[in-house]
Amino acid sequence: MSAFEEAVIQRIKQLEREVERLQKWERAAYVWQSYTPTWTAATTNPSIGNGTLTGRYIQIGKIITCNIYLLVGSTTTFGSGVYGFSLPKTVYSSTVWFVGNFVANDNSANGWYSGQVVVAGGDTKIITFVRDGISGYLSDNTPYVWASGDSLHISLTYEIA
Repeated sequence: MSAFEEAVIQRIKQLEREVERLQKWERAAYVWQSYTPTWTAATTNPSIGNGTLTGRYIQIGKIITCNIYLLVGSTTTFGSGVYGFSLPKTVYSSTVWFVGNFVANDNSANGWYSGQVVVAGGDTKIITFVRDGISGYLSDNTPYVWASGDSLHISLTYEIA
């Protein structure tokens, strides 16, 4: 085998090791992370009680995709005023708005409500919910009076600094 052929084989092996290293890094870098969202209201904050409030997100570069899930329990209290949910990282730029989606389920009436969530750049929480073409917000009595078994699902993709 010539010196040139040996050099080519060595270079191929080196490239194979580099590809393997990058594949391991990529798998580790792009995994869903859990976080605990904070649920607030404009006047009096709600309390999750024995309900469930979870969040998870994935970051790819400067883009975050975030999912929040709320399941109301029998000891959940609802506070009063417009609801907000914290995000895992601060939204980029005070001049940009990012839009996601929500679905709320009134379990007792089997009623489904959907709409958009809007977060302004620079914010750390979602505070604007748009439903049925109007800014309907979510609160202790909108889009319905919340009760045990009701749920809320939020999905939002946004940019960070």
